[in-house]
Amino acid sequence: MIDSSVQHQAINRLFDLVRSGDVDTLEFSQLDSLIYSGLERTYQVNDADLQQHHAQTSSA
Repeated sequence: MIDSSVQHQAINRLFDLVRSGDVDTLEFSQLDSLIYSGLERTYQVNDADLQQHHAQTSSA
């Protein structure tokens, strides 16, 4: 688990990348995985949720 200030920075950076359209980068993928794994730990995620997430990120 990452601390809250690092998590906040990661979310802000992910938002900046999305706003600028830089979604086909390694940085975006790493931040997306980091944030999504935190959400998985916080909320119950089922197989349908995972498939939807992968479909959305692979088409971005």
